[in-house]
Amino acid sequence: MKYFFCLILALNIFAKEKIDTAVVTKMLSALEANESLHASYFKYNSEEVDKWARVVEKKLSDVKHPKLNDDLIKAKSFLGKINGRAKQEENNKNYHLASSYLIKLVNKYDFGPKYQAYYCPMVRKKWLQNVDKQSRVHNPYDSSMPHCGGRL
Repeated sequence: MKYFFCLILALNIFAKEKIDTAVVTKMLSALEANESLHASYFKYNSEEVDKWARVVEKKLSDVKHPKLNDDLIKAKSFLGKINGRAKQEENNKNYHLASSYLIKLVNKYDFGPKYQAYYCPMVRKKWLQNVDKQSRVHNPYDSSMPHCGGRL
């Protein structure tokens, strides 16, 4: 009986917080757009990266919830710094910082299991990846090692 209560307590500690269905739907729409931003890094085209950063930023603006607001603002601020005229290294840094705030939200709130956080120790950067579509690591930050990293 003692072990049963310990198990229940452990499951509750790791359970994600439920959030309104309308908010989940809008957040998933933003995360789906983020998949295209993530993909645009593999055949790095600064115009595509810029375009998809704007799409993700706009979709995150549609998400309205007081508990998510601070992290959404921060993610959008870094997405706003991604620019078609900037060097790839600078865009990588801003994508990583925006991803860090999105990861924080995905880890805390229940948006379903399909988006997982990844990290590459070589470049020291994080990203989100749709594990239903890509079971293998797809590191957007260094084309010489696209499968370097692992799930957080």
